Amino acid sequence: MKFGINFPYLLTYFLLSSNALTEAVKILALFPFPGPSQYILVQPYLKMLASRGYEVTSVNAFPQKQKVENFRDITVMEVHDNYADVISGAQVERNKWGEMTFLSEFFMNITETVLKNPKVQNLLKNEHFDLVIMETLHTDAWYSLGRHFGAPMIGISSFGTDPIIDELMGNMSPFSYTPLVTIGYTEHMSYTERLWNTIYQLMELLHVRWVTIPLQRQLMAKYMPHIQEDVWELRTNFSLMLLNQHFSLSYPRPYVPSMVEVGGFQLHYKPNPLPQDIQEFLNSSQEDVIYFSMGSNVKSKDFPPERLQMINDIFRKLPYKILWKFENTHLPGKPANVFIKPWFPQPDVLAHARVKLFISHGGLLSTSESVYHGKPMLGLPVFYDQTMNINKAKRAGFALSVDFYTLPKEEFENTILEMMRNAKYFKKAKEISRIYHDQPVKPLDLAVFWTEYVLRHRGAPHLQSPAQKMNFFKKHSIDTVGVLIAAVVLSGISVVFIILSVFRFVFSKKTEKQKNKLN
Repeated sequence: MKFGINFPYLLTYFLLSSNALTEAVKILALFPFPGPSQYILVQPYLKMLASRGYEVTSVNAFPQKQKVENFRDITVMEVHDNYADVISGAQVERNKWGEMTFLSEFFMNITETVLKNPKVQNLLKNEHFDLVIMETLHTDAWYSLGRHFGAPMIGISSFGTDPIIDELMGNMSPFSYTPLVTIGYTEHMSYTERLWNTIYQLMELLHVRWVTIPLQRQLMAKYMPHIQEDVWELRTNFSLMLLNQHFSLSYPRPYVPSMVEVGGFQLHYKPNPLPQDIQEFLNSSQEDVIYFSMGSNVKSKDFPPERLQMINDIFRKLPYKILWKFENTHLPGKPANVFIKPWFPQPDVLAHARVKLFISHGGLLSTSESVYHGKPMLGLPVFYDQTMNINKAKRAGFALSVDFYTLPKEEFENTILEMMRNAKYFKKAKEISRIYHDQPVKPLDLAVFWTEYVLRHRGAPHLQSPAQKMNFFKKHSIDTVGVLIAAVVLSGISVVFIILSVFRFVFSKKTEKQKNKLN
């Protein structure tokens, strides 16, 4: 079932969207990350805005191959430097504080690379924008751009929310059932998991204050010295946060009105025809098909030779065809039933009726595309939110997983066969897909509507939660609850003191009588 049609809702939507500003509204979008996933996510949204007449200037690391009307690329290709080393470093085992520091320093380098780029500096000095849109991922110095241009800001989170994004928007996420995205828990946690989740979430909040913000404050002082507000004040100025999440992909949870779920808004709704070479491979027999991709950051070509040989041995024995995203043109020992290509049009591949299993790293884009097309997943999670995404999919019943770092041969092979032969995974994937598709309006249209809403209402300050301007103690009522607890404790101490005083008085009187009697 595709997206349901809710005519009253759509009528309201088109009436409101007809009020879109027809003048030349200029939008600055910042998505200059070396991994293509985040830009793949937002491109349809940015191009939709351009098609509606807005002048979009996109700061990115993946320029358009063909000119798009009302769309201008400002490329920052330097962010690709040493990115392979960063990906290798991300796979090194660290303690939780070390992981946070590693990510913080990585994003600090990207933040500075963008701010010092000559083309970006030219934008800051010579141009004006009416709206700033950016990924909100430890790039706090960029938040000064809203103040610099006197423009509202819209954030996009490619993975949903976490304690940091909650702070930006004044949102409340109960630790009891909202796990930190990097620890792999689902919303159903044991007592021990809830305890560790609380510890890690508090560590994240402390790390931002002690490590991330001081680094970002230095960048602001260096590149935006004319901005008088501290970075803490600038963090609270977001008008809207678009979340690449949906309750069918995760779980029901609270959001303030300025946080909107648009999970899967990068997906087009009519699959494009597959390239001829892929289509010919699929049509060469009637075998079912497995699609294998580790995403854009982890490269299959970099697997150790013994791992590649082991995977080839498994694939050779399988009675299925395999499409494998392999980044070299040659794979030594490639089986005849395997088709390799450096890049596949993933949504179009997953839309094909013959594809029955998706072997994936479990990134949120891949997970949402799997749900969209109703395909079960075999997860090989590597880092960040991937373990959590796969664990949620396992709990929902349409996924299994194998440890990526050990990848036992027998377990890997048996898990593939289990998922291909047991229809329950495919049926469950279709069921979750129907839930996802049952929405009153397409996620991309929803994202555009709220973007234009912010423009129409000059930043829509009425959407902002009062908690955006509160510190941690006020927002969680620790200051008031603390006073009440202190009052109870002091009252208890007073009662104990009175009781002890009474006993002391009685005992002293009794002792005095006994002395008199003895005398």
